[in-house]
Amino acid sequence: MSTAPLVRDPDLSRLLDDGFDVVVQAGHLLVRHIPYVTEARTIEYGFLAYPVTVSGDRVVSDTDHRIWFGGSTPCDEHGRRLAMANPESRAIAEGLQASFMLSSKPTPNGYPDQYSKVTAYARMVADQAQAIDSSVTPTPGAAWQEIDDHTPFVYRDTATSRAGLAAVNRRYRGHRIVIVGLGGTGGYILDQVSKTEVDSILLVDGDTFDNHNAFRAPGAAALDTLRNRPNKAAYFAAVYSNMHRGITACEEYLDEDNLEILQGATFVFLASDDAAGKPVIMDWLEARDMPFIDVGLGIDETDGRLGGLLRVTTSLSGRREQARRRIPIPAPERDDYGHNIQTADLNALNAMLAVIRWKRYVGTYADATGEGFATYSLITNEISNEDLT
Repeated sequence: MSTAPLVRDPDLSRLLDDGFDVVVQAGHLLVRHIPYVTEARTIEYGFLAYPVTVSGDRVVSDTDHRIWFGGSTPCDEHGRRLAMANPESRAIAEGLQASFMLSSKPTPNGYPDQYSKVTAYARMVADQAQAIDSSVTPTPGAAWQEIDDHTPFVYRDTATSRAGLAAVNRRYRGHRIVIVGLGGTGGYILDQVSKTEVDSILLVDGDTFDNHNAFRAPGAAALDTLRNRPNKAAYFAAVYSNMHRGITACEEYLDEDNLEILQGATFVFLASDDAAGKPVIMDWLEARDMPFIDVGLGIDETDGRLGGLLRVTTSLSGRREQARRRIPIPAPERDDYGHNIQTADLNALNAMLAVIRWKRYVGTYADATGEGFATYSLITNEISNEDLT
């Protein structure tokens, strides 16, 4: 038995004392080696699982009375499916799938603790097997394992395990993201991407993080931080490294002299307000067939009210020229983007539209349109899509 601090949890300790085979993996508590009866009245072994949150040396279950079963159809001693067994697939971890949801609620308040929950379900399933062969047991001897899922996160992503999305979110593995520009929209892009299992996130910005940035960026910067005027990329890297291990900062503006820092990226978000500098960056990305999204917003005041458009342009293989035509590059003497109106909610919405489009590109979200150009009109509250193929 492991001497890891987690096994000091009282419920886990009792399960191990009883001789259960217990695993904590991918935000789930698993109890393996549970004998059950198949439809052919043979005896096989499955597992029980349910999502948990690890807090220090304690395992906390935020779920109800339900538990999931991995194996073929669990039956009674006569080969009839157990009444509490409902066919419901659930991804537990990569390569590990539960096939049934078991539901048995002993009282209106469910089970008093996790030990009671696990032992009750183990008994209900295993008793049927023991009716056929009294030698089988769900407690073959205490075994303990806590499996490292090799995620990039500093702490466990129990939101994913509770939602049963472990297999879906594994699709972010292997991705290396670059975000260029962290003044407003780019910060919100980082806020979302940092909550995915991408391997790395490189932040690129040569500017300082000032008061006006704080009022249109995610989070709440401390006054002392603003007084120190940190570099934007370094500031956000420090904040979001509390969650994601793979974040690094390049404290420079991206231009023709340092484009090689993009080498190896699998996707790039362009959220910089340097419109005049974009062509050389886009030329470099297109020449290497790197996918990217360019975001922009144009807000104006008319008669004391704000109106305008948010834009998300997606540049992928086979549609490069079409995408370039949708990315405005104003002449330097007329480029007033840096003086344009920006607000936190519109920066955030611009970022969310871009991140959702990226997630559809990755394949975690369904995509029926594959659009390459999308705009949101503030006045009409409408999103318009355009296919660039």
